Amino acid sequence: MAKGIAFLALNAALAWAVLALHERTLSYAPWETDSILLAMPEEANHDLVFLGTSRAYLFSRFREHHEVTEAALGRTVFNMALPQGGGIKPARFYLETYFEGGNRAGRVVYFLDPFVFHSRGANEDHKFVYFEPLRLQFLAKMIGNGYNHRQLVSYIRSKFSRAWLLQGPEPLVHHTAHMDADGQTAERVALRIETLFPEGYQPETARRYAAEFWRIVDVCRENGVPLTVAVLPTLLGPEPGHGEMLELVAEIGPEGGVYDWHGAIGDYRRYYNLDHLNLGGVELFMREFLRPALDGAEDLGRVTVGG
Repeated sequence: MAKGIAFLALNAALAWAVLALHERTLSYAPWETDSILLAMPEEANHDLVFLGTSRAYLFSRFREHHEVTEAALGRTVFNMALPQGGGIKPARFYLETYFEGGNRAGRVVYFLDPFVFHSRGANEDHKFVYFEPLRLQFLAKMIGNGYNHRQLVSYIRSKFSRAWLLQGPEPLVHHTAHMDADGQTAERVALRIETLFPEGYQPETARRYAAEFWRIVDVCRENGVPLTVAVLPTLLGPEPGHGEMLELVAEIGPEGGVYDWHGAIGDYRRYYNLDHLNLGGVELFMREFLRPALDGAEDLGRVTVGG
């Protein structure tokens, strides 16, 4: 029995060593990978750190979008927004890990979407487990936060796959095309909303993930970093739970500001689909909305408690 345990422990240690050595060969820019950890620096300082879903992920997943973002804002950016409906819980994991690595930030900007409050899938079953390297501290974070057995197994098993071991940079082609003039139909909007809310409108679930949002607020305060919350422009109109979400996050007070820009850009030519900006839309949003807000303009979509 003892020999069997020792054999298993030895093999586990060897496997971990091999993965650690392999990880040292993986160094990516944000526009080359879906992994946040493989692009995350240590002991670095950024003017802005972004959190959010795919609507914000595209600000850096394409090199041209990232360059336009930093140029328009006049600030350095490290983007930790997740594709495929990244939820509030994974966002907290990444923010904690960023600061645990000795990194600093002038401000955290969370581009928040209502659907992440109503989806267990976005929070408990997100595919980030396939993107990230196997790290003890990150695994311990997942276990300590009650991730299910399936997610834990997927996180570990995926690192012993051909795809992981033979991976390389995966730059994506940026979006300059725009959606069609007749693409914003009521039917298409309704279908997209249904896709974003596969579990429907869930007040109980929303209360659960509201607590996760407040943990993000606490992480920012503990690190002395102001938190700004912003709702990005889309062509969907106000999504289910939009008003309730604004009432919740407005309670963070004036320290970083809460901004509602959900309908601020109505030109379909600035989007490549109903709720993702194209390159021109990104540049317009950064220049005309986010930068003035960060520079102190009070009248550009700012939300106040009870307002």
